[in-house]
Amino acid sequence: MLETDNLKTMRILFRAVQSVEHIVKKDVKNYNLTVNEFAALEALYQKGRVSVNTMCQMVLIPNSSMTYVLDKLEEKSYITRTQDPDDKRTFYVELSTEGKKYADEILPKHYKVMNQVFSILTKEEQELLNQTLKKLGYHAIDMEELIK
Repeated sequence: MLETDNLKTMRILFRAVQSVEHIVKKDVKNYNLTVNEFAALEALYQKGRVSVNTMCQMVLIPNSSMTYVLDKLEEKSYITRTQDPDDKRTFYVELSTEGKKYADEILPKHYKVMNQVFSILTKEEQELLNQTLKKLGYHAIDMEELIK
């Protein structure tokens, strides 16, 4: 493959990500949440009670930013945080009753929008895309050691 072909593939990938991200941001804004707040809310909805460190890994947000996101969700009464009685450094996060109710309301709407975005792909195309992106992502992680 020519070097210009690789750059073309990268541009196509980045444009696709930007286009999908634009739709996500626009939809999430309808729910009075940022993308990071929405991601945290959705993760808690799917996984239930988790530690803050686990939450950071799940939604790929650094701990310093996660604290801000969780503060905002707590201000909106969507989550509760509790300190581990045995390890004072560890905090757990879970949806409050209000947060669960709100997630029950908004997530089906968001999933419907995301289904529309990806409806252009067949199941086979979507699976191939998932496999290809994972392959590329893991290869890039491996390459990171080679590039200084």
